[in-house]
Amino acid sequence: MGLLLSGCSFIQRLGAKLPEIKGSSVSRSTASATISANPPLAFMDPLPIKQEEKIAQQPQWVLSGSSHSASTDNVEERVEEPALIPGAGNTTNFSKEGENAALQLKYAALLEQDLFLLPDAKLLAAIDPWMGVRYRKGGTTSRGIDCSAFTASVLYAYTGTNLPRTCREQYQQYPRVSQSEIEIGDLLFFRTRGRAVSHVGIYLGNNKFVHASSSNGVVVSSRNEPYFSTRFAGARRVSKSSQNGSAFK
Repeated sequence: MGLLLSGCSFIQRLGAKLPEIKGSSVSRSTASATISANPPLAFMDPLPIKQEEKIAQQPQWVLSGSSHSASTDNVEERVEEPALIPGAGNTTNFSKEGENAALQLKYAALLEQDLFLLPDAKLLAAIDPWMGVRYRKGGTTSRGIDCSAFTASVLYAYTGTNLPRTCREQYQQYPRVSQSEIEIGDLLFFRTRGRAVSHVGIYLGNNKFVHASSSNGVVVSSRNEPYFSTRFAGARRVSKSSQNGSAFK
């Protein structure tokens, strides 16, 4: 009888716990249903990319004017050259301006003169090829030249004027200029041998003149040097005229 009562008590306690077990079971089933309805996210394997597609996606560079390409494909993407600005490619003008500037700097030092007071570039350009050429009596070329041939050649290139061949003829040909009115390009005459006019040069400003010296060839000298100041004979101004194909009349 005692064993029976003990068994009944166990069954009663078990029955009391059944709702709790049942509820737990329901919760687990509900959770399973939720998981089934919303399965966890799964990462997909990367899609295979064909080799051709990889190459097509690579940037393409091609050097302009070159047959070599930095790409692995035949597709070329050429870089367009910038449009040229009209006149920007004219290097001749730049070269000429550079030559004139260099010439002006050279003669600014020789004449000890400010740039804006220099003779114009055309006169300097006519003189410069003769600088340093040796003196030769009766000479008219770069192998040797005398003073009157030098002045005739320079002024012919500068103004188109044909001067007489000799120093004395040049002195007699053109009108006299007073010392206070001497200008760049005027002829300066000297008596280096006796009383007759025997030497000539071209005035360049700042009391400097260029001439074919018998001792040093074509050089720039100063009128203030004692040798020339004591032998100065006068100045003459040459008017412009048309060229006739020769530096001499």
